Amino acid sequence: MKTKWWWAVPAALILLLPLAAQAAAVGRFTMVTGEVDLLKQGKLPAVAAKVQDPVEAGDLIRTKAKAKAQITFVDGTTLTLAPESRVAVADFVYTPESRARRAVLRLFRGLAHTVVSRILEIQEPEFIMETMTAVIGVRGTDFHTLVTPECAYVYLERGRLSTASANRQVPGVVMLGNRQKNQICLDQKPGPALVLTRADEEMLLRLMDTGVPTDLEPPVEGPPPGFELPPSPGGPTPPSIPPILHVPRKGD
Repeated sequence: MKTKWWWAVPAALILLLPLAAQAAAVGRFTMVTGEVDLLKQGKLPAVAAKVQDPVEAGDLIRTKAKAKAQITFVDGTTLTLAPESRVAVADFVYTPESRARRAVLRLFRGLAHTVVSRILEIQEPEFIMETMTAVIGVRGTDFHTLVTPECAYVYLERGRLSTASANRQVPGVVMLGNRQKNQICLDQKPGPALVLTRADEEMLLRLMDTGVPTDLEPPVEGPPPGFELPPSPGGPTPPSIPPILHVPRKGD
């Protein structure tokens, strides 16, 4: 059995979250359903989040079973978390007068729906979503990010974004456009852009209510629909992969 160490957010990563020079709200909870924890500056004790509670750079948000939360940031961006998800606001600076934004969110676990509606006319993405395996550069986008221990799955409804490995030694950037998706697995190049299907949308709607299954051992079935398993040393990839969610494991 593979050790599920990844599901706990490493304390070292939380300690690396930047502290705001001055405690200033960068967003507020606009929806809280069920038990949602807020860890100020990523530190215990956790407090129960409530609607209109402020969120600051450095904060960690985690949703429990059957819980959901939505944060609306000062630039109008919304982040909605499915049950049993965990995200850190690693950095968030927005200056409307100079049309400047620097935002980094780190999704450690679960499923998040992000809508970045304000497009800034600069060359490099100024809004970044990070996971343990992927770096996603966002440009005016409506997308979901689904995280498993060894892969991140990106589903783009509209807009543009770039996907790359979180390991800087792994080359390659894959651009996604309207209604496309791809996967970025641990220490691998990002997968090719594929078509976002109706089955994908139905799956995401369901998982936003139920959360991503955490029991990743057999007999839990296939990765998200439409994605192929990496080649296995033990034989060819099955021609049909049913949903949902078997994470490819090294040595399978």
